Order: sequence, then C-alpha cells, then structure tokens
Amino acid sequence: MAWRRKIPETDFVRLQRWCESKVAPHLRHEVRIECHIRGTHVTLCESRPNWGGDGGWRHRKFFQLRYDEEERLWRLYSYAWRTGRWWRYRRRPVYESGSMARTLAEVDFNSERIFQPDRF
Repeated sequence: MAWRRKIPETDFVRLQRWCESKVAPHLRHEVRIECHIRGTHVTLCESRPNWGGDGGWRHRKFFQLRYDEEERLWRLYSYAWRTGRWWRYRRRPVYESGSMARTLAEVDFNSERIFQPDRF
C-alpha cells in the first residue's frame, strides 16, 4: 500500500534541505541523513551502505516528528533502542511547536546527543 504524504509542502521542502545539509556531498556515498515519511509521521534516519556491498542501505532511526493536522503543530519523539519504542521528547520546552524549523533546531541541539551531525 502506498502511503500519501500528509504534511505541509513547505515542511517537506524544509526537511529535504535539512537532510541534505547534514552530510557533505563528497561523503554521501558513505553516509546519508534521510527522512522517511508515512502519512503525518517523519522518521529521521542515518543511512549507511550494507556491509556486503549488495547496493542496499541500512537505516538507523533516531528521531520521529509527528504532525497534528488539527492543531497544526509538530511533536518530537526519540527512539529507545532497548525497548524499540518511540518516546515523547521532553528535554526542552520546544518539544511541541507549530514550526518545523523549531523542531529541527531541537533535533540539531538535542542535549542528549542522540544524533551528532558534527561527527561527519
């Protein structure tokens, strides 16, 4: 079943640009930051080539952004590897904002260092 993207077009464009800005172009054959969209949920992943060299990529999810269409706001969730569940991100007061830009700024900041874009 094909999923329709149900997020605002401006937020989709901002997400694409944000992902592209996280890794230098000359390293994108080794690592990429991707957003996988399913309805109103956006999963941010670090993607790397499979070890076997079969042309596939493996994905390590680290954050999920969920859009509430009625309230027109984004909610941020972090992934807990031990439980395999998403948890509401509440480390700073902007975990719920109406703005995709503020939510992505929190992903960049993330005090827990779940995602470290400066290591690429």
